[in-house]
Amino acid sequence: MEYKNEFKYFYWGPCLAKFILDDEFCKGLIKKGRLLKQDARQDLAGHLDKELKFTLEDRDWFLKKFSTYLNDYMIFLNEYHNKKFNVNCKLTDLWINYMKSGEFNPPHIHSQQLSFVIYLQVPEELKQEHKNYKGTDSAGPGGIKFINDFNNDILNIAEVPIFPKENECYIFPASLNHMVFPYKSNCERVSVSGNIEFIPK
Repeated sequence: MEYKNEFKYFYWGPCLAKFILDDEFCKGLIKKGRLLKQDARQDLAGHLDKELKFTLEDRDWFLKKFSTYLNDYMIFLNEYHNKKFNVNCKLTDLWINYMKSGEFNPPHIHSQQLSFVIYLQVPEELKQEHKNYKGTDSAGPGGIKFINDFNNDILNIAEVPIFPKENECYIFPASLNHMVFPYKSNCERVSVSGNIEFIPK
């Protein structure tokens, strides 16, 4: 199959893929996010003070930019499962997360069939904290961990820990458990998340 975008697949159970998004697209998301006012926290698991919903107009703009990456993910998903998902993908939720020192996301899942997270701002202070981290978890401060099983050993890849970089996007099954670790640095990490529903054709 032919893909329009380069991406990385993580060799474990669920279909987790990483894309690098266009820089102008990410800058546009930051700009639009700064204008938002509607609180999204009542629908989310995160222990964050500021999570905001994008407007319907913003979501239309987002889909035009994001569809090329989503289409490539769906092509690969069909190959991965050796089946044809004869569906249309509907964006049902889109919100922005402004994460500060001490905030976190506990292990949780999302609604619908697919979810994604896009990293827009990973400050230098946080990168340095992660570099200096002495613990055993490679996700570390401000990192995300995807969890498919709690029995993680040399023969069972049950977790994928990631310390994110700016412009990275991860698309994954909405039922996949994931969590975000807190950090101590006095800075703001910014990400955008959303959910995709499969609508039968």
